[in-house]
Amino acid sequence: MPAAFSFRSYETGDRKAKTGKFGRFSDEIFFSFRSPVFAFRSLLACGLSAIAPLAASAAVGAIAPGDSVRLTRSETLLFKGQNLVGAPKGQEFVVLKPEFAQGVVYVSFIKEDGTLVAATLPADALESAPANGWTDLLQGLQAFREQRYEDARRLLVRASEDAQYRSLAGPVAGRVNGALGAWMSARSTDPGRAAAARPAFLTTMQSLRQTAEQLNKLGYSCLALPLDEGADRLGALIFGNSPAPPAQGASPAASAMPPSKLDREDLAKRVAVSDRAAARSRQAVALHRLYEASKCIEEGLAVEPGRPDLKALKASIKKDYDEAEGHYQDANSMRRHVGGAVHALTALEMGLKVCADHPGLRELKKDMQEAFEERTSPPVTAAFLAAAKVPTPAAALTEGHKLYTSRCTECHDLDLVDSRSNSGWQKIVGSMSRRAHLNDEQQARILEYLAAAVNTMDSGKP
Repeated sequence: MPAAFSFRSYETGDRKAKTGKFGRFSDEIFFSFRSPVFAFRSLLACGLSAIAPLAASAAVGAIAPGDSVRLTRSETLLFKGQNLVGAPKGQEFVVLKPEFAQGVVYVSFIKEDGTLVAATLPADALESAPANGWTDLLQGLQAFREQRYEDARRLLVRASEDAQYRSLAGPVAGRVNGALGAWMSARSTDPGRAAAARPAFLTTMQSLRQTAEQLNKLGYSCLALPLDEGADRLGALIFGNSPAPPAQGASPAASAMPPSKLDREDLAKRVAVSDRAAARSRQAVALHRLYEASKCIEEGLAVEPGRPDLKALKASIKKDYDEAEGHYQDANSMRRHVGGAVHALTALEMGLKVCADHPGLRELKKDMQEAFEERTSPPVTAAFLAAAKVPTPAAALTEGHKLYTSRCTECHDLDLVDSRSNSGWQKIVGSMSRRAHLNDEQQARILEYLAAAVNTMDSGKP
């Protein structure tokens, strides 16, 4: 992937939300940047700025744009009214737009083709994600850039209370809060007081420039960029987009906005890559796509080696990937023995549950596809019916097989039929039926088929 990656479009799956009290929220919004920057850096600045009234009126503790949330149960992301992908309990998302009246929340999601979309999840399935010092620090500086100053104060203060990041977040929080305090004084309605406050305000601006430079030198590019851009926007509120005339008795230099100390064009390119890598890797880990996650992590660390969230994620997935590799070795060995196919398929399934995109396991599954299908979704044949020994008509079992292999694969791969008992299948099908939009009759057909399939496994004649 080129270093200058950027999204060209942002799509929302709800065409009904184009207009209304939140203003325009179109199906496709094109971003145009002077330098390629990952779309997340401007979501709140673009179409989402129109929904500030919702955030302002939301009760304390309610979900608001920019918040990190996580699922309290397994759910299915919807896009344009269709199932997009399954999401497990605990997966985290960034809120784009809460629609409490409709009972849904728009969250950001990156499709496989790289498109950033606004998918929906049920509001009652989401809760605030646990506080994390690094996330608070990063989101606090992003809020500062987007001029959401109350959010910036709150997040930065909370980040500075995290023992792991206190030494980094504390000074940043102090300087940002100092700049905001000086800004309040410099925008006084009293002309004399405002003019007298400008030198102090410019001093805080110089401090922010220096802090951004220091963060960049320390390897925290994703912190340096929003801080430096936030300083631009805060300064523009006092002086406009060009230097203001000096206050009475002050030199011109004392009244000019200090220039950036960063190569912003290069920095923006690198942050675009690292931001994308962080978002894609977290998303991949939640879906057990550890191979994809590891590639994204390496891509991000190549441009921002010191990024803590990527380094922590890299360490956390190593154990699981090693476990999947062990299952692959077991499966590959077992299949070579007489009668070992069943044991190989079990090891294969266990490995894919840990790492769904392990290259060796995927290739092995392809090699054993026929045997794998016989163990996950055996077709309704004469041999199947003879082994099943159930009174259910063949037509009903065939319908159940069709529903199971089509509707139950929209969000995930199929499990081995004998991985659960009949009661286990009843529980899982019941819990998944709402996500798969299955009615009671369709659930019954699937359960009838699975009960018959379990019998064929028990008989040894699928």
